[in-house]
Amino acid sequence: MKILHTVEFYEPLKGGSEEVIKQISERLVRRGHDVTVATSYHPERKSTMINGVRVVQFDIRGNAVKGLHGNIMSFVDFLRNSKFDIVMNYAAQSWPTDITFKHLDDIHAKKFIMPMGYSKLHHPAYREYYSQLPKYLEKYDRLIYTSPNYQDKKFGDMHNLSDRSVVIRNGASLEDFSVEPLGFRAKYGIETQYMFISVGNHYFNKGHLFVIDAVKMLKRKDFTLVIIGELPNAYPWYSCYPFCFLQEKLSKNIRILRNVPRELVISAYLEADAFLFGSKVECSPLVMYESFASHTPFITRDVGSVKDHSNIIRIVDTPVKMAEEVKNLMESPQYYLEIADRAFNEFKQFYTWEKITGQFEELYKSSLRI
Repeated sequence: MKILHTVEFYEPLKGGSEEVIKQISERLVRRGHDVTVATSYHPERKSTMINGVRVVQFDIRGNAVKGLHGNIMSFVDFLRNSKFDIVMNYAAQSWPTDITFKHLDDIHAKKFIMPMGYSKLHHPAYREYYSQLPKYLEKYDRLIYTSPNYQDKKFGDMHNLSDRSVVIRNGASLEDFSVEPLGFRAKYGIETQYMFISVGNHYFNKGHLFVIDAVKMLKRKDFTLVIIGELPNAYPWYSCYPFCFLQEKLSKNIRILRNVPRELVISAYLEADAFLFGSKVECSPLVMYESFASHTPFITRDVGSVKDHSNIIRIVDTPVKMAEEVKNLMESPQYYLEIADRAFNEFKQFYTWEKITGQFEELYKSSLRI
């Protein structure tokens, strides 16, 4: 199959959407398919072929509400003139998807969209966007959701699109996490008995300050909270990073790290006592599945679709509650280790990228057989 995936950001940038499309695309290539990713231009991208995936980049930014800027017609011409069997748009409210909406009738490939949560569904500025959305969604062959219970699927069902819906979960790489730790603690001089991590770029909505508030309530010296992440890709000046950096300077128990190689991020998961997640806007957080893959207890704010996994994670609603969970873990770790083991077993059965790629491959193939 000739497959096009569109996504706002891609390698060498790091983030959840980048990782999802990278994993699915590269694994489809290894299964013999021709995969192209259309994405934003980035000056550090040195090649148009990354691990077998052809990357076509466009100097475009924004979305339909904030405004679209750049050479929009270059992407429109690309959509109209390229001969793909499959086109899949990843995430609404992003320029590749929002431009595609206007030209769906010109695309003769089978069309798929992964909405990824509709994070602005209830935002007043997006009222018109969502009033128009159903007329575009009905032009897709399938709507791919990561949860049967989250608001993006409920929106589609409410607009009589349930017959086009399919659920494919997010996941993590079994291969990446089936390694020995590389000594993250030693590398970064972390000597406390306990180490908690939170991995995510410094968007305000990622909730790093929520987690920091929680650990400050512990009033102990035997732990280190490590936050690993980069500045936001689109608007690096609008970031929680200065506030996180200040908290690091004020507390010996907090470390804020940037530019950490992926292999050391994985080692951090493997060496951590728990992952603390304070995000307030998510669809299906990738870091949850990576915690499953690394046997790391996952303590999270109630966000996105995390309740789908309430039997193998701990869900809190305030920094106080998160602090209580962390205290319980430090004092009675066995329960948390047991749920982490259950999470790993569930991950291995259902949520590896290899299994998920198989689901995408079969979905794409079946659409061409119709």
